[in-house]
Amino acid sequence: MGKIAKLFVLVIVINLVLLISYLSFSNIFLETSNLNNGKPDESVSLDSENPSEDKPGFNSLIDNFSNQLRKLAKKVSRAQKKTFHSIGLDEMLKDVKSLPDADLDSDPDEVTDEVSDTIYSIAESRLTTKYLDLAGTFVFKLNEFRSNLREANIFETLGAYEPIGIKYFNAFPNGHPLYTYPNMGLVNDPSYCEVVDYYNLFNPENVFDSMNFFSDYHPEGLVRVNVMTKIGVDTMPEVSKDMARKDFYVKKWPLSVKATVFFTKKVTFHFFHEIGKHFLCNSQMYNHIPGHGVLTRKDLIVESVNNYAKRFVDKPQCFNKDMFFPYAYRLNDEEECKQFFKEINSPDYKKRVDDEVYPFIIKIGFGAHRAKGVFLFDADKQKEIREEYNNGKRCGMVSNSLIAQKYVADPLTLEGHKFDFRIYMLIASTNPIIVYYHDGFLRLSLSIYDKNSTDKNVHLTNTHLSKSLIKNVSEGDGTYLGMNETELKDYQMWTMPELEEYLYEAKVISEPNWLNNYLRPQFQKAFAHTARMTESYFLPHSGVFEMFGLDFILDEKLNLWFIECNASPQLIGTNPKKTEFLSKMLSDLFHIQYAYLRSRMKRVHQFMAKLATIPDQKKNWKALRKEFKELSKNKLEPEFPLPENNSFTLIVDKSLKGAAAYHGHIPPECVDD
Repeated sequence: MGKIAKLFVLVIVINLVLLISYLSFSNIFLETSNLNNGKPDESVSLDSENPSEDKPGFNSLIDNFSNQLRKLAKKVSRAQKKTFHSIGLDEMLKDVKSLPDADLDSDPDEVTDEVSDTIYSIAESRLTTKYLDLAGTFVFKLNEFRSNLREANIFETLGAYEPIGIKYFNAFPNGHPLYTYPNMGLVNDPSYCEVVDYYNLFNPENVFDSMNFFSDYHPEGLVRVNVMTKIGVDTMPEVSKDMARKDFYVKKWPLSVKATVFFTKKVTFHFFHEIGKHFLCNSQMYNHIPGHGVLTRKDLIVESVNNYAKRFVDKPQCFNKDMFFPYAYRLNDEEECKQFFKEINSPDYKKRVDDEVYPFIIKIGFGAHRAKGVFLFDADKQKEIREEYNNGKRCGMVSNSLIAQKYVADPLTLEGHKFDFRIYMLIASTNPIIVYYHDGFLRLSLSIYDKNSTDKNVHLTNTHLSKSLIKNVSEGDGTYLGMNETELKDYQMWTMPELEEYLYEAKVISEPNWLNNYLRPQFQKAFAHTARMTESYFLPHSGVFEMFGLDFILDEKLNLWFIECNASPQLIGTNPKKTEFLSKMLSDLFHIQYAYLRSRMKRVHQFMAKLATIPDQKKNWKALRKEFKELSKNKLEPEFPLPENNSFTLIVDKSLKGAAAYHGHIPPECVDD
């Protein structure tokens, strides 16, 4: 298909639809509203009709641009109706919708190409020279329109939108932008942020008086049904990661301009939609931190821990990785690989096997979840690894991202069952770093722990592994360990107070307030270190935040070990207790994020009010950009306090200086940033 024809289809089928939506928003450019503390102020007008030469250039540009916008939109509207009728757009969309669902096992790129080719072939049969000419004219007008719109955006002038470097796509190896690929039926509009910025500037109630969410979680799941629709508005309920493939791989829905918080299960949303252009505008927030791979990938977290430990070689009281993170070797790193084989070939290793059975576990460095990428380093696995690496002689030549990590062979057990902790860390801001702690719960293996067992289910506590067992009990209408299906689900999840009560009664601990005096402070200290060791790799952006699920284990001596960090932890209520817990936690999380967003936007509105009173010739843009950059940093304003019953605990706030930023979790002599 010719380049012109393809250009026509892309413009008519995708971009023309967008332009019509601007008709409904063009009025916002002419409204006479200014904000003071988030409310209209009649004493200052951003749209003053004063004809004097001192009238702010910002207002003049808005006036001229809005008139051009209206005229252009009307022309495009007329052309759109005529063109769509001629090429039969409605029939084209029906043809696309009739495509069968893609094979879920197919390569996504192949599915995308198939759908795209189908759209092109349908459209090509309906093109005429007349409308190809129209396409060329429209492209010119569209580019002119977008150029004017970007130029008119005061936030662009103030430096709010900086390009995102490739290093922030490290959630996967060789990660990179995929902005031209379809994703969940959404259209990437290059002018989206211009419209959103002015919409929220002149319609402050959209930020200050309501919670408007965009989400890809299941439409009937806990996140959307139990939380979002209870405290706010789900702006695009038709969009979901679970939507039909024929809708997923086309571009049909412009993003809602009313969305102020993007909360997605998929961590790759910013791979498909460009930050600062297609979404995450100045007045929005997004729940994934670009660059978080350094924390969530098993291979990169090993590197993070090792690099962080080097900072405190001479200060072991500040951080001792041997009492925090089970030591690990990355087998794709030549030096670490050789160290690993030196250890397993040493005379002492056989004695360790006799004592511990499994001194190591093998993990896949990235891309594996729910215990699918974890293997016991048993005789069979050891033979496989030795052969693949020729007993260490091929170190540096094998690219598999495998990690050999010390196995905690003496875990504390509850009623004979191994367990771990799922604890929640909210990084509420990366500009500056602000971190909150939230209690989690215990996940018990349904198998009795035996360190000699060859069954992986005995050694791992991920609740996903128990699904088949519970399913068998449910379908067989029987019991396991004397418990039915409901009782098994409840038994898998213990709360932290229940743990404290059990350990106290079993005389494992002697302090009745052990939870507050020991365990929670240990978790919070671990969070502070985890954030410090990874923060320099995060995109420093006031609009990004993320809640992570961190997994820990206690050994028999009550030493706490960090196991791994998970992005997009499961938010599914498998029983009433868990549903209530997760719903409350998410509601509190959203109140925190909206408090920071509203605090920041209050300062932005005050800045805009001041800016509108300064004549063009007196504007010092260098100083104004510096001021705007500073006021855009996240900190809470007194007008937006968190509810007293909020279940999160602040542990790091680097809007404060020195050791004060760490709320006692990092000693002053250890603060070197």
